[in-house]
Amino acid sequence: MGALGSALAMQGHEVIFAARRDEIVNSINHHGYDVVTKGVVETRIEVRGVRAVTMPGEDFAREVTQADQIYTSVRPDNLPEISTTLAEAILNRIKSGVKRPLDVFCCENLKNAGSQLERLIFTNLPFQFAQQVQDYVGFNAAISDRIVSGQEQGETGRIVITADATGDVLLDTLQIKADFDILPPLKGLDNFPACIEEKLYILNCGHAVCAYLGYKRGYKYIHEAMADESINRAVVGAMLEAQRALQCKHGRTLHYGALINDILASFSNAALMDTIARVGRDPVRKLQSDDRLIGPAKLAYRYGVETTYLIQGCAASLSFAEQGDPQAAELQKLIKERGVEYSLDFISQLRSWNPISKLIRDEMRN
Repeated sequence: MGALGSALAMQGHEVIFAARRDEIVNSINHHGYDVVTKGVVETRIEVRGVRAVTMPGEDFAREVTQADQIYTSVRPDNLPEISTTLAEAILNRIKSGVKRPLDVFCCENLKNAGSQLERLIFTNLPFQFAQQVQDYVGFNAAISDRIVSGQEQGETGRIVITADATGDVLLDTLQIKADFDILPPLKGLDNFPACIEEKLYILNCGHAVCAYLGYKRGYKYIHEAMADESINRAVVGAMLEAQRALQCKHGRTLHYGALINDILASFSNAALMDTIARVGRDPVRKLQSDDRLIGPAKLAYRYGVETTYLIQGCAASLSFAEQGDPQAAELQKLIKERGVEYSLDFISQLRSWNPISKLIRDEMRN
């Protein structure tokens, strides 16, 4: 809503949101919503003329039947759940005889997000309809680099979203089924897989390193952690280590590698009031072998790039025990019962003999 939804609405598209909570649906239908951007100048974007439907339900299925594009932005752990409902709606569209192309964009911080959603959809489709879905439905990826730090309902019941003032929405355009105008802040990319890797390994990596080191120091907000000289040094260092590794792999800087100063300014933006708990949540997912911490550390080690600050971030993540975060509780339980060595093997696929595993364990003992 804060990045993609508002951009599409401002461009004049008919935008329909799908939500599971009736209070969200009712609020959007009655009030629209506002996006308050926090930067050098604070602005309020009033998003009106949008609608919402409950998911799942007949209204949702009808909107999918009529849609030209669908965008998912639900966090990766929720994709399996929504894929069942989305598959049913797409099947209903096919059975209704709609031949118009449909493009589905999976807007998640995942490598191969479009392909992952496509696999989930096809596991919920009868095989006899698979060819028709392949012919008429395209599964693509998208990412937003705008930081959305909060969402609340005001006294009138209108949803107010707090977001950074800058940021783009990047779309993978290689496999889209239908041509459409891509206007700022949307940008189409033909090297999207490399770009999402760069986002994960630079922007998301730096954010995570800040959150986990900040948690260890007892900070509540990201901007507070960035004001700590030692944490700031580690965040910058980790992002530069990842940038050098990516340059070795791709031979050049792509998108995010040239934006490090802008990214750091967003992290330090006190007006966002972005919490350590929000940025650090779901540590098990973020410790996967190709995600924002272990992924760049492995890549840097492969190319002989120094990993000092990346290793600091990886080690700090294993101490994250934020209350109310199920994955944090799961991580701490696993470490307590089986130890760090086993946990890195189980979660990050780092065998005990792997030098990255040893570096992380040594860092935790320092």
